[in-house]
Amino acid sequence: MGFLQGVVNEVNRQEDAATRADEFMQSLLEKRKDQILPDLMQRIADRTEAAGERTARIDAAMGMQFSERAATALELTGQLEFILQNITDLKKDLDPTYIPNLTSGLEARIDDDEELAKAVAAGLSGPLESVEDQENAFLRAYQATDQASFDTELANLINYMGGSNSTSIDNKFGITVGKGSVITDSEFKNINSILGNALNVMYQDMFDRTNDGDWYVKSEVDGSEEVQFLFNNLAKKATEISQDPFNNLSTVGASQFVIDKVTPASQIDGLEASLVNQYLDEALKKPDFDWGNVSIPQDN
Repeated sequence: MGFLQGVVNEVNRQEDAATRADEFMQSLLEKRKDQILPDLMQRIADRTEAAGERTARIDAAMGMQFSERAATALELTGQLEFILQNITDLKKDLDPTYIPNLTSGLEARIDDDEELAKAVAAGLSGPLESVEDQENAFLRAYQATDQASFDTELANLINYMGGSNSTSIDNKFGITVGKGSVITDSEFKNINSILGNALNVMYQDMFDRTNDGDWYVKSEVDGSEEVQFLFNNLAKKATEISQDPFNNLSTVGASQFVIDKVTPASQIDGLEASLVNQYLDEALKKPDFDWGNVSIPQDN
C-alpha cells in the first residue's frame, strides 16, 4: 500500500507542477498582453486618425483636379499639405495652369522612376483600415491562450500601424516655393521689354514702341508677320517656363532663357524667323542645340 501511495503522490506532484507551470506561463502571457496591447491599441488609433487625415488631404487634392497618383505621391513625400495650403492662400490669384502643370510633371516623374512608381502604387492600395477588422484582430489577440498564437495575432495587428510595409518617399519633389500665382500686368510688361529689346537687335527696323513703351512689330515691313509670330511664340514659351512649378525661373529669368536660346540664330545667314519658330521647341529642350546645324532651304 505504501508503494502505491507513493506512486499516486508522485503523479499528483507532477500534475500540480505542470499545472503551476501552465498557470505561470499563462500569467506571463496575460502580463505581456497587458503591457503590449493597450499601447498598441493607442498607436493604431493614432495611425488610423493620421490615415484619415491623409485620405482627406488626397480627396481635397483630387477635388482640385489633381490626379490620384499625383496627390498620393505628394502625400507620401509629405509635401501635399503645404501645396494645398499654398493653393488655398492664393485664392483668386491661383494660375489656372498651376495644378495641371504640377500634376503632369508629377505623373511624368512617377512614370520615369520604377521605384517611385512602386511606392505610389503601394500608397494607392493602402493598408487595411477597417474598424471591424481591427476589432476582430484585437479580440483574437486578447483571447490567445498560448504564446505562439498571441505572437501571430500581434504580427497581424502591427500591420495596422504600417509595420515594415509602411510606404513613404524619402526624396521630395523639386517643387519651387512661390510658384502658382497668375502673371501680373507688370510681369507681362517685363516679358515684352526683354523679348522686344533682343528681337529689335536681331530684326532691325521691324520694331517700334507704343506710347507706353511696349515693343511691337511694324506690320508694314516685309517679313513682319513671321517676326510677329516669333515674338508671340517667345512670349508664350517664356510664360510657360515661368509657370513651370519644377524650376526656379521667374518671368524675367524665363524670358532671358528663351532669348539666350534664340540669339545665336541671328548669327546664321539665311536663318529667317520662320525657321527659328520651326526649331524653337527643340532649341529650348536640348542644352546642346546648335543653330548652325539647321537645314536652310536654298533659293531656286
